[in-house]
Amino acid sequence: MFLLSGVILVMGGCGNASAQVEDQMETLEESSLQQDLQTLINYEDQLQEDFETSLEGENLSNFADSSAEVFTNVDERSAVLENLREGVSTHESVNEELQEVTFQEDEAEIEDTVSSITENLGSINGTMEAFIPQYEEVLEAEREYYNSLGESSADYEDFNEGLETVNEQHESLDEHYRSLNESLTNLEENKNHAMELLSGEDES
Repeated sequence: MFLLSGVILVMGGCGNASAQVEDQMETLEESSLQQDLQTLINYEDQLQEDFETSLEGENLSNFADSSAEVFTNVDERSAVLENLREGVSTHESVNEELQEVTFQEDEAEIEDTVSSITENLGSINGTMEAFIPQYEEVLEAEREYYNSLGESSADYEDFNEGLETVNEQHESLDEHYRSLNESLTNLEENKNHAMELLSGEDES
């Protein structure tokens, strides 16, 4: 009886495909990855203003001691990258869990939708794996540039060349942003469709 009871408990804990999918959809709903990406963009939008404010002093000593507003901006974006790493980890876990779900013959529509979701997640995770380290390089280049402005030997040429380099590196991230925007939009649509299908099952 003890062994039989244990088997029943194990089987009862497995759950069905719909319950498993619903759990993972809720996990995705709680993920802050998309919000963190928007926060990163917001800090980028603020960067020009921070840079201009940092240049308003009589000298550039605020760049030499890293007290200029631009350094705070860089630090904030660096912190957002850490959050993005956690978001990617969550998405990878959800992707793995969804690929393990076994569907019945009458669950073809939800199975197709989940397949699309795993494709979306794979695309997002792949892009993020390239995006995060590249963005770290951009932040490091920014720090070096801002620090260089505080050096006594810095001249107008150094100012312009460094600014041009930083801008070029930011532009190199544009393709990642476009890819992420498309994949996140598709993920949201497929996630909503999955929830509609699951909601229909609950009502039937």
